[in-house]
Amino acid sequence: MSVLSPGEVPTMSSLKVGVIGATGMTGSHATVELINRGHHVIGVSRDPSRLGKHERYEPRSIDLGSSDVLDISKQLYGLDVVVNAYGPHSQLGSSFAYRSFVEMTRKILLASREAHVPYFVMVGGAGSLEIPDKPYMTAADDARFFTAYGRAMLASEAYIMHCQDWAGDFATRLRTARDAWLAERDGKGTDATKKVLEDMEKTMADMNSQGVDFITGARATYMFFDGNTSFKWTYIAPPPLYRPGTRTGLYTVELDRMPLQLQKGAESGDSFSIFDGRLQSISVPDMAVAIADEVEQQTKVWKHWCPYTDGLDDRPGPTYVTLT
Repeated sequence: MSVLSPGEVPTMSSLKVGVIGATGMTGSHATVELINRGHHVIGVSRDPSRLGKHERYEPRSIDLGSSDVLDISKQLYGLDVVVNAYGPHSQLGSSFAYRSFVEMTRKILLASREAHVPYFVMVGGAGSLEIPDKPYMTAADDARFFTAYGRAMLASEAYIMHCQDWAGDFATRLRTARDAWLAERDGKGTDATKKVLEDMEKTMADMNSQGVDFITGARATYMFFDGNTSFKWTYIAPPPLYRPGTRTGLYTVELDRMPLQLQKGAESGDSFSIFDGRLQSISVPDMAVAIADEVEQQTKVWKHWCPYTDGLDDRPGPTYVTLT
């Protein structure tokens, strides 16, 4: 992603925005988007200087995992907005788990409140989104969702390429399953390819897996915010097929519920049909647009919302971006 030169800065009031996880997938794209709009960004992570240099970018290095609330709060004083784009380390390690994500979110939120930051923008997860046919249940509760999610991943080359950057050994399995899916689609399937796909569906539908544990943790973080009007916040839940891709600058917003594509016969007897082939997407650059729009406009205070892009193409894009 290119960065505008100082002479190209949009003419609007500049905000001082802290981005937690500024070198990560969401954080790096959001940081570049905000800088391109003329804002000053404080990048908070273990090694924020990796993002590069810009006159409106200030890296503040801190190990969030080993730091306490007061240590983190010292990095946040004087900010207008905090964007919490913290994500677990890659390769599906121990940080990719319920407790670590919930506890890290708690620390960051308390630190922001201690620093009296006026607005907290939380980037959460699709697991917090309610499903349309079961009251009080979310995607994190429903094996139908995870099965449909697995199928949708295999149908997207861009998503599989994205997984190579963070999914560790599981990425190899996904690539093998993608090849099997393509063989079946093209009428070249074998008993072996069918077995690969059956095994992948069993893996995705395992409600005791590490992935389900993490998604459930992302859902739990919403409980820090739901009904809490003691401070200004917004909670952004990306749709399930959130991945690198094309920047369109366009998105639609759904409140609280998981957005689904319209599909004829979606309420048929197939128990998977409510999700299967209907999960929505957004590219990382468009997610950055949605984040930056809310940082500037602050129209969704105390809202839990999902930005998505209908008809997103399957072109891949960079997982991370830099300022240089």
